[in-house]
Amino acid sequence: MKEVGKEKANKLCVVLTTGAMNPPHQGHAQLLRQARARLEALGHTVLGGWVSPSHDLYVGPKARRLGTVHLSADLRIYLARSLVQGDDFLSVGTWEARFPGFWPDFPEVAQTLQEHLRCLKDQPGIPPEWVDADIKVFYACGTDHAKRCGLYGGFPNDIGLVVVPRQGEVPEAEKKSQFVFVAEPSAGEVASFSSTKIRQALKREDADYVTRAISQEAAKLLLRPSPTEWIDFERDFRRLGKEPPTGEETPVNEGT
Repeated sequence: MKEVGKEKANKLCVVLTTGAMNPPHQGHAQLLRQARARLEALGHTVLGGWVSPSHDLYVGPKARRLGTVHLSADLRIYLARSLVQGDDFLSVGTWEARFPGFWPDFPEVAQTLQEHLRCLKDQPGIPPEWVDADIKVFYACGTDHAKRCGLYGGFPNDIGLVVVPRQGEVPEAEKKSQFVFVAEPSAGEVASFSSTKIRQALKREDADYVTRAISQEAAKLLLRPSPTEWIDFERDFRRLGKEPPTGEETPVNEGT
């Protein structure tokens, strides 16, 4: 988390997004960056952001309803970490995906993060100006999620909300008194990435698209797994219709 002066300590915040992320992609990361830009324009200091893949008990049934493949929580977390590797702003949240026994819904995930941040004030090394500051969690999502879940009127439990529309969408108005804000849409190819398109790219073994959408490491893992990776994620690879690796690995290069 970044250092801040006393004058900004009362507007400290973090951003969080959740979802199936089946698989995660650069659009999920960019959504949080768009949310950060809006909050910074409002005078907030954004200390960090979390990408939190959802629990298998949510993703599995959803995938079955849609007739598509379900990637396990372990693989989705692995891919999310590949996605944010080297990023000094974004991290991967695993509490939600690995919660034992049931699926924590997104309001509970946001509230749990808020409570965790409040507990940090009692930890050694926390700057004195943070002790009396309220580090606020802002949940970031798209317009469809905000509308479907009735979030434009305010997120539960004093959590903030940043809606990030797609190009051409018309979101509802901000409600600043309720800490409901609207960011600018993402621009460029990153705005077009989707988990559905990545799954389609995996079927046609389009390493170039998977590399751009997630990372080179993700493309190599998903399309040309090593024997060790096969063992680690065998169920996922079988769901993807892949056979166990044999002989020498075939390199995955961009454009193949």
